[in-house]
Amino acid sequence: MSINKRFKLSTISTVMLSTISLSALADAPVFDGHSDTQKFAVKSANDQRYIVRFKQDLSGGKTNFNDFIALNYLFTAGAEPLFSLGEQQAMVAHLDEYSLKTLRGFSSVESIEIDPKRYLSPAIKSQQAITPFAQSTPYGINMVQGHLLSQSNTSARKVCVIDTGYNLGHPDLPYGNVTGNANNNAVGRWNNDGNGHGTHVAGTIAAENNNQGVVGVYPGMDLHIVKIFDDNGQWTYASDLVKAIQQCKDAGSHVVNMSLGGGNYSNSENTAMQNFVDGGLMLVAAAGNDGNSSKSYPASYNSVISVASVTSNESRSSFSQYNDQVEMAAPGSSVNSTYPTNTYRSLSGTSMATPHVVGVAALVWSHNTQCTNQEIRAALNATAKDKGAAGRDNYYGHGIVKAKDASDHIAANGCQGGGDPGGVQPVNGALPNLQGTQNGWTHYTWDIPQGVKEMSLQITGGTGDADLYVRYNARPDANNYACRPWKNGNEEQCVFTNPSSGKWHISLYGYNNYSGVTLNYAYK
Repeated sequence: MSINKRFKLSTISTVMLSTISLSALADAPVFDGHSDTQKFAVKSANDQRYIVRFKQDLSGGKTNFNDFIALNYLFTAGAEPLFSLGEQQAMVAHLDEYSLKTLRGFSSVESIEIDPKRYLSPAIKSQQAITPFAQSTPYGINMVQGHLLSQSNTSARKVCVIDTGYNLGHPDLPYGNVTGNANNNAVGRWNNDGNGHGTHVAGTIAAENNNQGVVGVYPGMDLHIVKIFDDNGQWTYASDLVKAIQQCKDAGSHVVNMSLGGGNYSNSENTAMQNFVDGGLMLVAAAGNDGNSSKSYPASYNSVISVASVTSNESRSSFSQYNDQVEMAAPGSSVNSTYPTNTYRSLSGTSMATPHVVGVAALVWSHNTQCTNQEIRAALNATAKDKGAAGRDNYYGHGIVKAKDASDHIAANGCQGGGDPGGVQPVNGALPNLQGTQNGWTHYTWDIPQGVKEMSLQITGGTGDADLYVRYNARPDANNYACRPWKNGNEEQCVFTNPSSGKWHISLYGYNNYSGVTLNYAYK
């Protein structure tokens, strides 16, 4: 790749401003015009919950994670283990300053990351719906063409709803073909929903076509319920969400509904989501209800379908978040669906839009079981009704999802006819001869395009001791980062699988004075 851009490295101190011109490759990390000094005696963190990922060699193989060995590492470090995420080579634990420092010194530890909170995507509007004795069809079912693509085989695909539980016994919801579990002991029984959010979501997906109440996108289909929130809709953790998706997978689910999210990026969660998708699951999540361009996770990971909301006249809902990760849109304003106990309610939110996409994905897939999860996803994108600016945009994604159009597209073009979003031009370069002082920070930013499969950052060479910190969408510090190898010397590396597109922050901290260090960067 030719050199066609120059970047300035500016070092700011309290005494003077100096500017050094530095040649670099296009698409390189850019110095963000600020250095600072923060003194702290030891590398430390507050006592809180972390995800500790271990290297493959911990198990002696590539498939079985050895919980016993991992627990020994945690106990040796004085940590408080909570549970295992074996499929992800990880343990969840409470760590204090000592245990965090000790674990970072073990060569078998891949990474240690704060376990971020995830929240129920709240309904924006709530009102009691007037339900006729005869069945009515919510406007969203027609908008996404659920009424045009029928499926009598309710077991052709299974959807997993990770939410507040399920009103088992509701006269308008599946009963005999529904399984479930509680994510943990604190949330209560899966077949009881004292909140209503989960039952409402489930009704949009699968409410029965039975001449009463409402009807879902894929009536009567097989469901698995994972209750991850208690009846108050209290927040949960990213690690609990990863555990919940594993529970969905173990139950034989194909599509997962996540009407939930939070604002903090997690590399461990991102990697887990990609692993699930690589294993055949389709993951769908709410884009968020803040009405701005901020990103919500897990929706904003590349592996997850992010769903925005539209009104009954197909315009963007005012509360719907918009950004470059929004992939599809669906009805989310004033959606009528099932509600505890044996009632109905109209709710609004991207939480209500998400199950429309989930129902359509399962319905289309049920007619085309020979296709992979990613081929179904591509077909949905290729046939979505374009809204807003021509082509994909940040408000509607590819457009409003359409069930029959997607299935017809596959029938005409085959599973691989859904279109390929295209590859990314690989980038590989270096910023050489970096130097810094003890307790000093030097900060860079790096813009990552959509579709990157792997991003890597490495410091190497030179003298002294520099520490590499990386964080998405915000400058890292001693306690907040997506990756911090925290090794002696200057040989440190951070690798991210399917990183989110947007601005990444890369910082070097001088644990001691350092000079002659090279920052290598690459993505593909």
